[in-house]
Amino acid sequence: MTQQNTARTKPRAIAAARDESSSRRPILQPVRTRRAFEAVCDQIRQQLARGELSPGDRLPTERELAEQFDIARIAVREAMRCLESAGVVEVRTGINGGFFISSSGNSSALTQPVQDMVSLGQLSIANVTEARIELMGVAIRLACARATDEELDAIEADIDHHTELFRHGGGSRNTKSVIEFYRLIARATHNEVILLMVDALSEIIRELLSRIGPQPRKDLMQVRRKVLALMRQRDAEGAHQAMAAHLRKVSEYLESESRKKARKSTLVA
Repeated sequence: MTQQNTARTKPRAIAAARDESSSRRPILQPVRTRRAFEAVCDQIRQQLARGELSPGDRLPTERELAEQFDIARIAVREAMRCLESAGVVEVRTGINGGFFISSSGNSSALTQPVQDMVSLGQLSIANVTEARIELMGVAIRLACARATDEELDAIEADIDHHTELFRHGGGSRNTKSVIEFYRLIARATHNEVILLMVDALSEIIRELLSRIGPQPRKDLMQVRRKVLALMRQRDAEGAHQAMAAHLRKVSEYLESESRKKARKSTLVA
């Protein structure tokens, strides 16, 4: 081959190599402009992380935030809704109302995503129950070691209150107070993270049960009294075993009733 032909061939070979290489590259999509409310959420979270904002601090008004961020007020409103759902911000009404950095724990930020995953079939009731049993085991162990007599008395008062409600037909799975028993045990751990997690899992199961609409088991208060009696003796293992047996029965009932409800829905459809 002459030198001239070789020179002609090289550009063709390079072009072919480029074509082959480009065909193997992934097709990249243009980067979309970030939504304004997400940027607002991020900045407020960053200020919290740096200690520039603290629980209880009042945020500027909606108009002031819109001016500071140079965005529409609707974007500020969306950001506040997002932060409120996440438990970062709380909205207070009245003369002294406004947006405030949340000063109390909010389990709804944990509850809703898990509840949605259960509803979508991405998580099973058995998964939630297993996690709840293990978590309550930790809570009971810590509560047995740390609970004051006043905290144990508060658990007993809650049991007495619901015993009277059920005796007069006032007890229901639909009321959030029915899971206060678990919350009081978690509070006695003196650990806010455990309290949030116990609240979240208890609320998920309560919500699932409320859809079925049953009355609580007749032995519910007996089980709770047994758990409390063992906790007063500081018998964490015994209290956990009694609690675990009860929670498994609740889970089995919930799964059974959920299957029945699903079959009825299929027949109606």
